[in-house]
Amino acid sequence: MLGPPRVGRDIADDAVPAGHAPGLTLALLSAVFAMHFLDRQIIAILIPLIKTDFDLSDTSLGILSGLAFTALFSTVGLFVARFADYANRARIIIWSLALFSAMTALCGLAAAFWQLLVARMGVGLGEAGTNPASHSLIADLFPTNQRAAAMAIYAIGAHVGLAFAFGVGGWLGQAVGWRATFIVIGAMGVVLALLAGKALHDPRSTSHDRRQMTSLPPLAVVRSLIQSKTIRNLFAAGTLALAAAVGLMTWLPALLTRVHGMTLTQAGIFLALAFGLAGAAGTYVMGRATDAVGRSDAGRKPIPIATCQCTLAALWLAALLVESSSVALVVMALACVLTGAYVGPTLAMVQDAVDPRARALSAAVLLFVVNLVGASLGPLAVGMLSDALAASAGSNSLRYALLLMPLLLLLSAMHYVRAASQRNATTE
Repeated sequence: MLGPPRVGRDIADDAVPAGHAPGLTLALLSAVFAMHFLDRQIIAILIPLIKTDFDLSDTSLGILSGLAFTALFSTVGLFVARFADYANRARIIIWSLALFSAMTALCGLAAAFWQLLVARMGVGLGEAGTNPASHSLIADLFPTNQRAAAMAIYAIGAHVGLAFAFGVGGWLGQAVGWRATFIVIGAMGVVLALLAGKALHDPRSTSHDRRQMTSLPPLAVVRSLIQSKTIRNLFAAGTLALAAAVGLMTWLPALLTRVHGMTLTQAGIFLALAFGLAGAAGTYVMGRATDAVGRSDAGRKPIPIATCQCTLAALWLAALLVESSSVALVVMALACVLTGAYVGPTLAMVQDAVDPRARALSAAVLLFVVNLVGASLGPLAVGMLSDALAASAGSNSLRYALLLMPLLLLLSAMHYVRAASQRNATTE
């Protein structure tokens, strides 16, 4: 096994403590992730309204949707995760959910661009506490041969969140304005936090394994991650994949309205169905497929994801270049099915490789790298490139800027292949 020496027992290898059903916990964590992604991505469908209201450039919108969120989300997550490796993870998740929901509501009260920027940073601050603790909980509750599927079910929450962000967000934005939309979405998260407070529990808090859990030095954990060639390639692959995914998710609503003549509501419904419902199915199938491949040869787990990324690159290239709107939408819908399929298996493969005592911190390091680089620079790079091409390409500037995304997907595939070869070399 790669990563730090795995000492002590993995809770997933034992019976789950009484009163802590893995299925219920996974469902609750997926619901929290859905709200996490709803609050994170709701701004994408509202970009046209915010741009008009504040008279912003695409570069400014790229900062607002990417860098403003990820700056605190990535860095604070490291500190929260360190705490989550020995504290009650359920409480961390619940309080983080309440915080980012309240900050989302505050976005609706912004009267100037800088106020919205600060509120978005607050959303990132709150969301920093949910994912690492959730990854750690899932890894404790499910064994290695079920972990990719479990992580995929968790990742389905992102698609549910996207469906609400694009579908409900587009409808609300057009009906009541972007400010009221932020307030409504924030209130939904507060309600979920109250429900989760009653039903979400950390099995480690009552397990005998909690007494045996001792935290590892953070520098030792980071050093072990850096030393593993497999982990390094998984981090690089995930970063490039997220840069492409977030870049596309952030700017597709604007592309559909500018280039394909859709209304905000039409764009929202289309993306809700494509990214939300169809994407959830693709994510689940890829998780199951990765587990199936891994049962015969664990070293081959990254291969289905590499194949998926290559297929995606071809689909997005066609969707962005074809002139016919109807054909472009069909191809785009197919691409949306697979765009988030890498998430579950990648999270699972990282958790497979690390010491159980450092699961939350390892997840936070992964999120730090992929979000600070991928989620920050993906939307920003597209926005800057679109502004640079505006004089020569006009309304097509955004379409041409998005052609950077298929290239990132191909580079991601290359690193997944390298992760597989390094893992096979290590286990031989």
